[in-house]
Amino acid sequence: MTLNRSAVLGVALAAVLAPDFATLRAQDGATAAPAQDPHPAVTHKELGRMWPFEHAPVEFFQQAYGFTPTPEWLEAARLASLRYGEWCSASFVSPRGLIMTNHHCARDNVAAVSPEGKDWLTTGFFAKSLEEEVRIPDLTVQQLVAMKDVTAAMNAGLVKDMSEADLARTLEANETKILEEAAAAEKDLMHQVVSLYQGGSYQLYSYKVYRDIRMVGAPDLKIATFGGDPDNFTYPRFSLDFSFVRAWEDGKPADTSMHYFKVKTRGAKEGETVFVTGNPGSTGRLDTVAQMEFLRDIQYPRTIANIDRQLKALRARQEKGEDVRGEILDLENAFKAYTGYLAGLRDVSVMDIKRKAEQELRDKVAAKPELGEKIGDPWKRIEEIAAEKREIVETRRGMNKLQGLAQEEELLKKRVGEAFFAVYGTHLPPDATFTLRLSDGVMKGYAMNGTVAPYFTSLYGLYARNTEFGGQDPFALEPAWLEKLKEMDLSTPYCVVSTCDIIGGNSGSPMINQALEVVGLVFDGNIESLGNRFVYTDTVARTVSVHPAIIVEALRKIYGAGKLADEFEGKGKGY
Repeated sequence: MTLNRSAVLGVALAAVLAPDFATLRAQDGATAAPAQDPHPAVTHKELGRMWPFEHAPVEFFQQAYGFTPTPEWLEAARLASLRYGEWCSASFVSPRGLIMTNHHCARDNVAAVSPEGKDWLTTGFFAKSLEEEVRIPDLTVQQLVAMKDVTAAMNAGLVKDMSEADLARTLEANETKILEEAAAAEKDLMHQVVSLYQGGSYQLYSYKVYRDIRMVGAPDLKIATFGGDPDNFTYPRFSLDFSFVRAWEDGKPADTSMHYFKVKTRGAKEGETVFVTGNPGSTGRLDTVAQMEFLRDIQYPRTIANIDRQLKALRARQEKGEDVRGEILDLENAFKAYTGYLAGLRDVSVMDIKRKAEQELRDKVAAKPELGEKIGDPWKRIEEIAAEKREIVETRRGMNKLQGLAQEEELLKKRVGEAFFAVYGTHLPPDATFTLRLSDGVMKGYAMNGTVAPYFTSLYGLYARNTEFGGQDPFALEPAWLEKLKEMDLSTPYCVVSTCDIIGGNSGSPMINQALEVVGLVFDGNIESLGNRFVYTDTVARTVSVHPAIIVEALRKIYGAGKLADEFEGKGKGY
């Protein structure tokens, strides 16, 4: 995802807090609900829509969309969703372990399993049988099967005025105990203590881990990365960013018949309610103003400069014949992302919203003497730490103090999180933690550059862009795409945009409808979405997904993978 902050975001943020359930429901074909008090997610829209499954806001969904997900619906969505390795999301899309994710999530996997003398990353690869599926070394996918509140156990033994060192040691000891007890009770699961609301709440997440993952198919690199860095974090878009792997158990494809998403090839209509299930990596929506100012003025400019230096060195190596394509793609993505984050922090409207929200929280804490006594004033100390770090970095004196200040800041963030959780509870979502979340939105285009961006693009646009740039990289196509032009249905939807809330880590997430059908594969955000790292808005910020129809069209007509297309669409078992 990528975000640039410009005048258009200023317009966007002017409406960021405006509740408009009637419009949302009208777009979705529902009747407007009777007037009622708006859900806190509306009055504090800036905190986004990344909901933990254990606290899915059913009342909010009912108000906003006229849709009330049942516990069974939520469980089905959770069990069909996966965490892919240590960096992406994915989902089961067939009853025998077929997994859908992004090409850029599996890019290193494709390179790792390419036989000597073959370059599947460049050419693409699709197995023709189960026997041709290649086991991927050192890759696991994780399925969240249980959640348990462990806040009391994590906070056991904590007392007011503990030293930072004692607090850290106690939290570490408590976490170790919780994990040891969980491992003894459920030996076959992987367990993780997750800090939500910066330590305001803790959950024990337990995962089933699939360890035998095999490469099924991935398109050629040119089409998967079509548009390259110029099109990254933009829309309209034409990257065919998908891949398939399969989970195996006991020497055969895993039986996932009880938990997988079916696919709706024709996708979703404009205005339709959709959801993204995935594992957003990190956001800074609970950061304090002082922390954001430090990122804006000190950390991000230096990070961007460092990435730029690394990119120049890699390009020099590439000119000498080294294959560093993957590293360059990763760093180009990071450069654009951090540039967008920085632009968001430099937007006055963004900072004004943060200042208002922070002051409201501090006022609510101060209005409750018992809470104020417990929490104290962590905001003031964080301001002091930010000032100290700024002086150290700028003067290059006292660098040895940075680690200690960072550790103290982490513990102060816990107190801010406890204050937030005490005031708002689970009515508002916590920051992203690379754990499973449910994000809601609608299919919707947006105003762009004096015109309108449509909610979907089509295959016509791919060939047009290739033509308009003279067939040169990064807008080049492999010969098969040109040779099969007359056979392709050029009206096939290609990419779509929605208002769902995502960030890095959501790559590979399925976008689903109310019927639990896949209607998109998340792979990016538009440039306007990057500032959502700190303040969420959906006026022009959009999630960009691959439409399932173009995946099917490519499988059948370009890659000769009709049996895989049958399995994906649920029209046949597959090969």
